[in-house]
Amino acid sequence: MLKVLLVDDSIPRAELVKQKFREFNLLHHMVFVTCISADAARVELLESCDLMILDVLLPKKDNGTPQALHSLNLLKDLSDPNKPFIRPKMIIGLTADIAGLQTHQKTFLDAASIVLDGNLHNQDWVDSLIKQVSIIVESSQKIEKLATDQMLISVHGIRTYGGWQASLIEVVKKYSRSFDFVEVKYGYLDLFYFFAPWSRKKKAAEIGRRLAILIEENQDKRILIVAHSFGSVILSEAVKLIGNSSRLGAVIICGSPLSEKTDIDHIVRAADLTVNECGINDNVLMLSKLFVPGLGYAGRVGFYRENTSRFLNRYHVGGHSLYFEGRQNNISFAEEQWLPMMIGGECPTSVDSRSVSLTQDISALFVRCIDKVKNYKYSLFICLVVSFGYYLIR
Repeated sequence: MLKVLLVDDSIPRAELVKQKFREFNLLHHMVFVTCISADAARVELLESCDLMILDVLLPKKDNGTPQALHSLNLLKDLSDPNKPFIRPKMIIGLTADIAGLQTHQKTFLDAASIVLDGNLHNQDWVDSLIKQVSIIVESSQKIEKLATDQMLISVHGIRTYGGWQASLIEVVKKYSRSFDFVEVKYGYLDLFYFFAPWSRKKKAAEIGRRLAILIEENQDKRILIVAHSFGSVILSEAVKLIGNSSRLGAVIICGSPLSEKTDIDHIVRAADLTVNECGINDNVLMLSKLFVPGLGYAGRVGFYRENTSRFLNRYHVGGHSLYFEGRQNNISFAEEQWLPMMIGGECPTSVDSRSVSLTQDISALFVRCIDKVKNYKYSLFICLVVSFGYYLIR
């Protein structure tokens, strides 16, 4: 994942650059940092940076008076071996002051790769900027493809053969060759097999043992897991079987039919990061909550636990398979939401598309009532009849 630092006291120009990066699908390949003064930039440059976009006229401190002297001194500091600042791999100068551009261009070019006329009224410079950044992104992708020290494991759900797993692999391969890929398969699991707690637990334990062995045997790699629907039940069983010293990188759970009250401490402890993706319109999980003994709809309402630096519930508009459906911007869900975690190790941003309505109050009351009914001795028979009817009409 690239780190791009924009040092510019012009807020409109900074917003324009960010907007253009987003339009050209560059933003999700980078950690984009902005600051408005030379001293603020010095703080950021204590760490490595791939690209710095530097305003020629810059204040020394936030809200100070912009002068070319301050940006020139910053460039001198970057070239000084006695200073702690790390020079970016590429520097692009930017200014709306045409006269200043001519005056300082030679000095800037000694330290920067290019200096562009950043006038907001004539945005031809944006095309040049996008071209330069695109080249850096492509180069970074080639470097990331050289090593294979990571493993991506995917686990599908019931009533499917997991076609999305191959699509996910293709998405990751576009940006990195550092992964080995494992698609955990167990064939088509019908609704009735899933409905009965004893058969469901038996299957989850059986596949979970296979997954646990995979995790144990590949501890020399950074392991990432994507588990959809019943795959999250298998994942939970697998993590119970691995040793305390075994570690996981990022664990992504989506469309989980586990109960929202399920204790997943064992998963969170074993992983550097656990993200539970929820579809707020996931009606499949609503049926799971209402009629399937022992399960719930954690992939719709989230797990009942705190969001921390190592665990996050996220809420998206969509149903049970929203994670694998096409999106309007031609960027897949995985490419937009999961790649930064997988390739760059970036912390995910919070997403919460829920809203409060009377419908929610009614559905919550209905769910509580059904929960009570499910506790009666004839609940299994009732659930079986309802599920059979649902199976027939689909």
